[in-house]
Amino acid sequence: MRKLKRKILLTLSLPIDFFKSSEGFQYRPYNYIYFLLDFRRGSIRDAMGQLVKSGEVDKIVRNNVPFFRLTGMGRERLLSFFPISIGQSRVWDKRWRIAIVSSKFKVKSSKLKEFGFKRLARGVYITPMAVSEELKSYLLEENLLGKVTVIESRRLIGSDDKNLAKKIWKLEEIIEKYSSFIKGCESLLKKIRSQKRLGVREKNEVKELFNDYFLLLSVDPGLPKKVLPSDWPADFGREVFLKIFEDLEKESRMMRFDML
Repeated sequence: MRKLKRKILLTLSLPIDFFKSSEGFQYRPYNYIYFLLDFRRGSIRDAMGQLVKSGEVDKIVRNNVPFFRLTGMGRERLLSFFPISIGQSRVWDKRWRIAIVSSKFKVKSSKLKEFGFKRLARGVYITPMAVSEELKSYLLEENLLGKVTVIESRRLIGSDDKNLAKKIWKLEEIIEKYSSFIKGCESLLKKIRSQKRLGVREKNEVKELFNDYFLLLSVDPGLPKKVLPSDWPADFGREVFLKIFEDLEKESRMMRFDML
């Protein structure tokens, strides 16, 4: 259910770049959600009901047809799912944070990942994100102070910042995924601009690219730009993907989805 909710919020953000904008989200009918998500319709309706109740999605009814829109709360929730919203929202302070976990304590790696940490060695995690205060608050709440020690350093001996990030986060593999994704988006854009209506194949390509986009946002470590390769393709990948939905919206061409 958690993954489904995340995907629903993402569908409702399109074609807006929710990392940069908090406005412009449009109301969408269920058919729009059904088209993009490969989940049971009953499950989608249940998840949507919960999102409306929590305030992350707004609902209106027109001619007995419900429409849904991403709210500011929903956008903040969506941002919290992806590390990219943490590291690239501010200028890097050139400090690395190293978390050392006591061998007697089994830390949830998924929780450290939320703070942007990556496992460096057994019991040792590292991140360039400025999350020391947030992590401290979490450790206090969970009564874990003393079990996790955080060290800040401006320099790590033996490797420069970019090479360190490239190795630890396996950035070359992510670049390859982005490159394949971008090729798929550019190919689909050409088809959209040359055809009057989307065929079954093109509709499936839209769904596949949406799933790829979700996965890329999930695996992108969101590192500060100062430690990323100069040819890092994330911004362009997001831009070309959003153009697909921008093009489909021009002159009410969303009808090509058979969604309204």
